[in-house]
Amino acid sequence: MHNYWLIEILLALAATLVANQYWYIARSRCRSPALLVMAGMLCLAPAAAAGAYRYGIDPGITGLHRALSQLSGYLTFPLAGLALLWARLGPRLGQRSRWPAYALLVLVIGSALAATASSRFSPAAVAGFCSTLGLALWLLVALLELFMARFMQRYQALLLALGAALVLLAGLVIGTGATTLLGLARTNWFHLLLAAGALSLLCARPIFTKGEMTGE
Repeated sequence: MHNYWLIEILLALAATLVANQYWYIARSRCRSPALLVMAGMLCLAPAAAAGAYRYGIDPGITGLHRALSQLSGYLTFPLAGLALLWARLGPRLGQRSRWPAYALLVLVIGSALAATASSRFSPAAVAGFCSTLGLALWLLVALLELFMARFMQRYQALLLALGAALVLLAGLVIGTGATTLLGLARTNWFHLLLAAGALSLLCARPIFTKGEMTGE
């Protein structure tokens, strides 16, 4: 099994760590954008945990693992990208209430489900489109901070951009499968790059905590 379960555990731990950090921001500052990042990571972590259980203990939960992975494809990176753009633009909506985050979460889920229900699109195509769109927004914010820094150090912006690039590389080039690349299964490379991308979101915390620095 190429130790698939071990890499899945690493991915689950990375997603959980990021979710915990953004939950702290959302709870202490009541910031809707941070809540969206947390929600996205809480979609990724169970999918990875189910993968670890599938590959390490019981292949019988393959269906559940695929369903959770598909849900993560719909939500994890779209929510992260929207949250980064929202926090970077800095509208006051959502700074003192969480309802805008809940409303946007329902809208994103509803849009993904509606697209999936259409016979014109396969679930995989919808998940891929949603993830790519979210990552494009994520990369846009990182590049804005890299060239017109407002809240982040340039090295943080560079790491954030690299995280988005690694996830795009995982999805568009590496893919999943039992074939190996540099001695490691492609599936393992895929999940390692997802973990690295998720962890890079820790570099974006200054965007979400800017009120603590500016006195908002």
